[in-house]
Amino acid sequence: MSESSVRRGGGIKRDSGQTFHRRLFLVRRLVRGPADAATLIADARDFFNVLDIDDIYPADARAALRNDFRALRDEFGCCISLGEGRRYQLDDLGRLALLDLPDSDLEALAFLIANFSQSSLPNADQVDAVLDRIIALLPPDRRKLLDRQTRDVRLDHPQPSGEAIAGPLKKIKRALGRQEITFAYRSSFAQGDTVVQHRVAPYHLIFRDGHTYLDAYCIDCGVSDIERRYWFYRVDRIVPDSLRQLPNRLPPVEPPRPRYQLDYTLGPLVARQRDIALWFNNSEVTFYEDGSARIRAETGDLWQARQILLRYREHCRIHAPEELIAMMHESVLRMYVLYSNEESA
Repeated sequence: MSESSVRRGGGIKRDSGQTFHRRLFLVRRLVRGPADAATLIADARDFFNVLDIDDIYPADARAALRNDFRALRDEFGCCISLGEGRRYQLDDLGRLALLDLPDSDLEALAFLIANFSQSSLPNADQVDAVLDRIIALLPPDRRKLLDRQTRDVRLDHPQPSGEAIAGPLKKIKRALGRQEITFAYRSSFAQGDTVVQHRVAPYHLIFRDGHTYLDAYCIDCGVSDIERRYWFYRVDRIVPDSLRQLPNRLPPVEPPRPRYQLDYTLGPLVARQRDIALWFNNSEVTFYEDGSARIRAETGDLWQARQILLRYREHCRIHAPEELIAMMHESVLRMYVLYSNEESA
């Protein structure tokens, strides 16, 4: 029994301070999400046991819980309702909305809302939910100010034409850096609807150009050009019901990744302002008097390096490595043939 409690008629009288803190804990707990009465009472007891207060609720805890909700409504204007599954949920904090952010934080919050609402970015739904919780903690006047914030900076990325696949993404996250996974994959290199079974070591998830990719080491797929190499798998091309987490544990150290030394020149039209984008690791730039720039850098993915440098079109000349130069030759030749075809006119 706490020192601040006194016995009356064989019972325990809780002081007003304990009751107040208990009610604040209920609000804090409901901010996390809905819960039934038994869960709320158990969570409160667990929390206050840590603080050496083991009598935070009386024997008739459910009646006390209802009194707590009534007091929160009367004293602070909190709106707590009983929803599906007889779970209590916090609909409005009333005067307990005490997260009074400065204007600069509201501007940052508006930026996140603008870029994660209805977005194809991974975890967009979870970020959206977090933002809703933060907004709910704001006083009404700050919410109105948030609505008036200019949202003039947006992340510009393409929207995928297909639907996002949440199922494989969740399973992949559980296995990242831990265990092998296997899945059927619809590769753009396969004919028609053919799928190929892959067994891989998953390491990272990357969002790039409107798609979420799995960065994984291919252990086995029956294709010699792909096996024993790192690949970027588009998550939306994984057949959802085919993904399985295997018992095989990954080694403590990732397989070594290839490293290619890039060497390329950007022409004056692109580089003369000396404000070029440095796309690759360990980039070193030399600017010349004619306005051009030579960049030496490092990459582990020649396919992606080609995608990036093709954006510069005739304003980029690659000097090394030879493998990337050959890939550029092939791309340029294919484009020439495509546009030389009379049927394309």
